[in-house]
Amino acid sequence: MPNEYETKVNITYLKISKKDGSLLDAVIDTEDLERVLAKGVWFAEWHKDFNNYLVQNLAETTDPKQHAEKQTLHSFILNVSPKAPIRHLNGNTLDNRKGNMEVFNHNALNDYKILDENTIAIILRDKYGKENGRTFIDKEDLNKVVIPGYTWVLYISKKEPYAIANTPTGRVYLNRFLLDTPEEMISHPINLNTLDNRKANLENKVVEEE
Repeated sequence: MPNEYETKVNITYLKISKKDGSLLDAVIDTEDLERVLAKGVWFAEWHKDFNNYLVQNLAETTDPKQHAEKQTLHSFILNVSPKAPIRHLNGNTLDNRKGNMEVFNHNALNDYKILDENTIAIILRDKYGKENGRTFIDKEDLNKVVIPGYTWVLYISKKEPYAIANTPTGRVYLNRFLLDTPEEMISHPINLNTLDNRKANLENKVVEEE
């Protein structure tokens, strides 16, 4: 049975079923409605990495030996591979209007927010472009931190979160990067918050022998 829908000028609300039979509204541009409906029946399925529902359908196959593969609505509308990392700018994965979606570039410069006259919050994102952490730096270090070749992401080491960049020469920890920490020393957060990389909170310490 085709998806029901409601159109309001340039926006169309597509009715999609969850596994329990209840309905959700997926949002698309009205100009995409015809080809979306022609692709088949769309449904909602929970995606643990997005921590939300995605709109999907089963892609048709002419080979009886192959199972039908799931296709996401956002990748179909953007005409990219289902494996392409797509970011929903407003955080709503059911909003599949083209203006709300972009293919996430893992090598893009981090976006950031100015917290006060001295402090910047660098936004850390997962492989889908979803924010999963923030690290704090001094405003004066912004042009040193947000530079080509260094995309800062969240990394867990010994159960502690760190901001790191994966570069051609290896993994770079932001705290060590800012303090230019020598190999034989560690960068220690004074307030024990490993994502607080303001220099007043960091100190280089000699590794104590056990």
